[in-house]
Amino acid sequence: MREDHRELIEAHVAGICFRESEGRVSVLIAKRGAKRSLYPGLWECGGGQVNAGENFDEAVIRQIREEFGISVDRAFPFGTYEIAVPNLSQKKIPGLKFVCIWHEYVDDGTGPLLDDHEHSECRWQPIDELSGFDFIPGLRDDIRTGWGFYSRNSDILLQ
Repeated sequence: MREDHRELIEAHVAGICFRESEGRVSVLIAKRGAKRSLYPGLWECGGGQVNAGENFDEAVIRQIREEFGISVDRAFPFGTYEIAVPNLSQKKIPGLKFVCIWHEYVDDGTGPLLDDHEHSECRWQPIDELSGFDFIPGLRDDIRTGWGFYSRNSDILLQ
């Protein structure tokens, strides 16, 4: 019976945030800080731990807001992932990947607000200009998959 034994585990979300501007689509990417324990100095798209009392959608929307000062209009799950953590008792951190639709910058800002505890830089990068970035393992493919999901469903996602 489930109530007889409970496992406390960490779960994560990852958001790949797209925006359209002047006929071009860009993805938000950020370089992880050099002092981060996992993947220091590599490029990612944002996300993190699900907090107690949150569902996955709420977690990814909060993470993008906290890390970049961006308000996400909607978030749509499109896959799962795991982070290997052999030094922890759970060995793997499960995660859910989301396509996020940029809405606006918080506080009437004109660009992303960087949380320098997490990242050393961030930018909106055109979707067709991603070569030359050292992404965390698998992320380049995730961006392509997320972009495919977004482009096939943009008429629904942008409503």
